[in-house]
Amino acid sequence: MTAFEEKESTKVKFWQRFYIKTQNKKSSEAVSLRNLFRYANFIDLLYMMLAIISAIIVGISEPLYIVVFGNSIDSFTRQKTILCSLNFTSITEEYCPPNIKLTSSNFYTLISMCNYTGSNFANMNSYLTDRTKSAIIFMIIIGCIHLISAYAQMTLFNIIAERQSRTIRQTLFQSILKKDIVFFDAQQTGELNSLLTDNINQIRDGIGDKLCTLINKLATVISSVIIGFVKGWKLTLVLLSIVPVLVVSFIVTYKVIVKRTAAELKAYGKAGAIAEEVISSIRTVLSYNGQEKEIHRYAQSLDDAKQCAIKRKLANDSLKTLRKSEERAFSDQN
Repeated sequence: MTAFEEKESTKVKFWQRFYIKTQNKKSSEAVSLRNLFRYANFIDLLYMMLAIISAIIVGISEPLYIVVFGNSIDSFTRQKTILCSLNFTSITEEYCPPNIKLTSSNFYTLISMCNYTGSNFANMNSYLTDRTKSAIIFMIIIGCIHLISAYAQMTLFNIIAERQSRTIRQTLFQSILKKDIVFFDAQQTGELNSLLTDNINQIRDGIGDKLCTLINKLATVISSVIIGFVKGWKLTLVLLSIVPVLVVSFIVTYKVIVKRTAAELKAYGKAGAIAEEVISSIRTVLSYNGQEKEIHRYAQSLDDAKQCAIKRKLANDSLKTLRKSEERAFSDQN
């Protein structure tokens, strides 16, 4: 090889490395939610609007149900307070037969045998009955709305995710076919197949039920804070004092999840490339007794993916624990 040819070869390798580095940098950049839906048409946007409204309704219905249930408990507490204010000895002597003695435990059982029509008792029964009926009606209404909205949100978000993932697959396949030959020199077929399957499936999950759950929880937290300020602003302020810690924890955990997910997908793509390479050249592998070596390569890639998946799951579970703790705190306060 002449000096000129060696120089040209070095130049080509340099541009290949530069191209690969540029492509890897672009592939590792985070994509905004708006860019994920850049292929959405009018029908998709309509479905999305209805799905978001349904998800918000589902998120708001949970704290509302707790408020109604809490009011129902308050009714029973008030009934007990009114019952304790009665003078059972005086009522027994004045309105009941000699063989009956009223107490707080047998009042409702034996009062029908006495000639007592006190205003406190009448108001107490009327108040408890009315509040219980109202609570039952509100719970039924909230439950029906929650059921319909939950079905609508999951169905619509899954439809949107399937439509978008189909469009993204088609666009990605067209983009791969239009790449320069340098791109295919730097990529393996199995990794490209992984882009069309595993990576797109991750996108579909992210813009499907995961996005639905995110909107649910945001609506639940915001509505819980508002209800908390209405019901008891002092206790709500105390609970909100831990929000900065939760926000920092969410940000750190989110970054860990994103990093580990990307590493996991890359490891699975490498494992898929190894499997496809070995299977397509199985005769060569058998002729050189390379089974153990290829098994070790494949197992190493799977081990890397497993470690990334474990770390991602741990971070994800920590995020869920923090979110549940915050929701439970505001729910108990409400």
